Amino acid sequence: MEIESISLIVILTYLLGEIYKVAFKKKQKFYKLIPVVVTIVGGIMGIIIFITEPSMIKANNIYYALEIGLISGASSTGINQIFKKIKGENVDG
Repeated sequence: MEIESISLIVILTYLLGEIYKVAFKKKQKFYKLIPVVVTIVGGIMGIIIFITEPSMIKANNIYYALEIGLISGASSTGINQIFKKIKGENVDG
């Protein structure tokens, strides 16, 4: 079950990052904040999952759930960079 919750957080934060890009399309200076935003939202999602269905995230306490969420949210940034590299885009920007 824990794998499902991690995948859920990664997918949802990845989609949030893509929506963020569309929302701030004309202000690319805000693109630097995407990793921070998706990481924080991932942490919040980890806590929400722990509070609503603790067996889904299999965390012993809320801090461990926060850690799982933060790491899952941050990993969505790495997945974005993998997709950019596969498509041949510049991963620095």
